[in-house]
Formats: sequence, structure tokens, C-alpha cells
Amino acid sequence: MKCKLVDVFAKEKLSGNGLTIFYDYDSLDNNEMLSLTQEMRQFESIFVKVNEHDLSVRAKIYTVEEELDFAGHPIIGLAAHLHEESRDLKPREWKIELNKKTVTVKTKKTDKYFYSSMEQGKPEYIHTLTQNETEKALSALNLSSKNLANYPLEVISTGLPYLIVPITNGIENANICIEAFENLLESFGAKFVYVIDILNFEGRTWDNDGSVEDIATGSAAGPTATFLVKHKLAFCNTPIIISQGRFLGRPSEIEAYVETNETTVSNIWVSGDVVKVANINFV
Repeated sequence: MKCKLVDVFAKEKLSGNGLTIFYDYDSLDNNEMLSLTQEMRQFESIFVKVNEHDLSVRAKIYTVEEELDFAGHPIIGLAAHLHEESRDLKPREWKIELNKKTVTVKTKKTDKYFYSSMEQGKPEYIHTLTQNETEKALSALNLSSKNLANYPLEVISTGLPYLIVPITNGIENANICIEAFENLLESFGAKFVYVIDILNFEGRTWDNDGSVEDIATGSAAGPTATFLVKHKLAFCNTPIIISQGRFLGRPSEIEAYVETNETTVSNIWVSGDVVKVANINFV
């Protein structure tokens, strides 16, 4: 089976967020896709099918626990790979069909590989936490009111609903420290959490049992950038750089761009460099 290994949101090989791109998902069932993702021990893997007749692209995304309807770095990495396979040196645009939405990604050639920009669309504002809910969320993340910025905790989605936790200090101590954290998130209408240091624009997130930290999270960058613009912590219509991965020894940079129409967010782009690491053949 044809596969490719790339690093996303990376300037050099063996940095950023690693991604395995698998082909021929028609020949695999869900359990096999999950097992292959677990074998690679990455936060997510992506399985792709390209229709050679109309060049349409269908993809499925898996974490080591489950299939996701949307994610960031797998789509950005996949689009870079598709551009390489096309052998076209000009900028390209791709429509990638997922379970519940079709995502537009623009790619362009760079000296090292490709740069990809994913359209996330308009954000959905799901829930603003009450004071009692905020206290529960902070406690579950090994944080307190002393760490919290003077802004509310909010659940925002551009495909996956994230609980955005704005802090001014203590990001090095943040972690998921309770069982059934996923149930707590569900009570807020969130799927995952993203802790963001609003002074340094540095973020952290984990799987919901807290055992695996993600290196760079494209699906969280859109909601986070929306939050920053909403509260006038960053400017719209200009690049917003979010750092992540420092605590894993793989510092990464995610670029978000919030487009506005008067005072309303009309679209969000999340972008980053992709570097090719290896071609792989599974036997």
C-alpha cells in the first residue's frame, strides 16, 4: 500500500506535526484504518482516494481512538502531497471531500516542498461558559483563576468545536488531570480543549484522556484566531501566528487569517509549510 510521511507546520524535516498519508482506503475497513493509525503512533492519519476520471478527492481522518469528521494538519499535509503528485509547478486549488463537508485548500510550491492554506469558513459560536463552568474547566486542566486572562472561556467551531481557554501564565503546568474529561467537554458542547497564552500566542491541546499532546492543531487554529480577533487581541485581515509543540520538542508555527465583512467574520484560512519526510510501502 502506497503511503507518504510528511511534517506539517514545519520548516525542516523531523519538526512540526508528523502525518502519514495512506492510499486506497476502499480496500480497508474502519478497524484496519484505526489499526494503521495506531501503528504510526501519530496524533492523526489520513486515508485518501483520488478519482482519476474527475480528479475528485475523498478522505477519511483517524486519531488513535476514533474517526474524525474534520481536522487541520491532515488536510493541509494531504493537499501538499496531492500537489507533488500532480507535478504542477503552478499554484493549485483542491476540493477535499470529508464525511460532512468539503474543504478547499490552496497550495503553492516552495524551495523545500509546499505551502498549504485551508479554508475553514465561518465560525460557529456555540457556548460561553458560566463562572461555575469556568471553575470546573480550569480545575480539570490544572489551572486556576490566577492563570486566567480577563476573557470568557468559549466554545467555537470551524468544523470541530473547541473550548478556548485564554490564560496569561502557567501554560507549562496545563494538563488534563481528571477522568471523564470528555464528558465535561460535552456538557459545554465541545469536542476538544485548546489552552492559549494570549500574551505569547502559544497553545496546547491533548487527546481527551490527556495521555497524548498534539504538536500543532490546525482545526483549533481557526476557532482560536476567531477568539483573538473577537476580543481585539489580534487583528482581522492580517496573519496571526500561533505557536505550539514546544513542550514536545517540536516547535511549530500555524498561520491563521480571519477575513471580515464589516464587523462579521466571513471566512478563516489556516496555513503552514509542509516538508516531505519519506515514501513508505506497507506490505
